Parts: sequence; C-alpha cells; structure tokens
Amino acid sequence: MDCRYSRGFTLIELLVVLVIGAILLLLAIPNFSGLIRTSHLTTQSHSFITAAHFARNEAVRRNEHVLICARSLQECAAVADWENGWLVFVDNGNNNVDEGEVIRVFDALSEGYSLQPNVAATWLKYSPDGSVRRGGGSGGLPLMTFRLCAPDVKVGEFKERSREIVINATGRMRLQFGREGITKCP
Repeated sequence: MDCRYSRGFTLIELLVVLVIGAILLLLAIPNFSGLIRTSHLTTQSHSFITAAHFARNEAVRRNEHVLICARSLQECAAVADWENGWLVFVDNGNNNVDEGEVIRVFDALSEGYSLQPNVAATWLKYSPDGSVRRGGGSGGLPLMTFRLCAPDVKVGEFKERSREIVINATGRMRLQFGREGITKCP
C-alpha cells in the first residue's frame, strides 16, 4: 500500500479544528442566552399588550365596561401580582369576576419574570369610549407604566433585560426599553 495517495486528517489537524470550534462555541453561548432573554421579554410584553388591546376593543364593541385584572386562579387577585397571568371580563359594576363574565384567561409569565405596575393597581377598567382607569390604587390614570423584568436583571443592563409598557388615559399603549435609574425591578 502506497501512503502517498492516502487522504484524510492528521490528529493534529483534527485537534486544531476542535479547539477552534470550542472557542467559537464559548463566544456564542452568552449571545445566544441574550437572544433567548430578549425573545422572552418580547413575547411576554406582547402578551400583556394583546390582552389590554383585547379588553379595550371588547369594551368598545360591546358598549360595556371591560376589565383586565391580575389573576389568582379564576378570580381577580387582591394584590397587584400580575406574574400569575390576567383575566379579561365584562363587568356588571362591582369590579369583580362573577359567573359567566370571563371573556378570556391569559397564562402566567415564565418563571422568574416579573410584571409590576408603577402604582398598586390590581385591575384596569376600559370604558365603552376606549378610555381606561386603574383600580386598587388612586383610580385616575394620567399615565401608568407596567415594568416587565427578566429574572437576571442587574444594574447597568436595564435596557437589555427589562421593558416598560406605558398606558395613557385614552387607553393607548407604547412599549419601550427599561431605563437605567428609572425602571425598578424586584
């Protein structure tokens, strides 16, 4: 057998390729986890915005008050604990879920993520004209912000690891990145 015509890799060439691949993988892993976190933040913030838009549209469509509230099983939570999901329901005037009023139930956030309003609000009430007011706090709503935070948020990285959902009195919302020194995460 003549070795001049054999083809293949030497052991040294194979080890060099494996070392280079391992280095590239180690460089890519932190970026990949950031991509996953960003995807979770986007998905969860859009879920809340979808629920609020849904409640507003239902209030206008039905010409009735529709509430979205922090969920505790199939009832509204007594505290502003929005991580457990939320309920959208038609209100008969008592600001509580009664039998047959629930329109839609939204799931809880992923484990470790938090969603907190800047005031102690346990519900938002949409009027037939599309305007909104908060409940469980002072009632008025010139401007309200919900802060969505990743479990690993730390000082200096609020923009990458948190989002703010700002709601004005007319019921319009905007999504923005968390702001250093302003966004407060648990």
